[in-house]
Amino acid sequence: GKKPLCQKIVAELKHYYNGFHLLWIDTKVAVRMVWRLLHGQVLTRRERRRLLRTCADLFRLVPFLVFVIVPFMEFLLPVFLKLFPEMLPSTFETESKK
Repeated sequence: GKKPLCQKIVAELKHYYNGFHLLWIDTKVAVRMVWRLLHGQVLTRRERRRLLRTCADLFRLVPFLVFVIVPFMEFLLPVFLKLFPEMLPSTFETESKK
């Protein structure tokens, strides 16, 4: 059946918490990679891809935060995701959304 509204809200809050937590971890790893680059070390292809993905996620976070901060704007998020599917940072995507 359907979930009650309270459970839906809690599930969404957990989803956003986990997304921000994963983005924070990725950002910390990316800072370490940039530090290594500045000290003359070479990144592997996998590290380079992760660094680029994390930087792209940080730039995508700015318009996403507008939807989170502005009251009642989160109701328009599905419309904008339909128009711009790559707008959401990768840490906030679920398996069903991919």
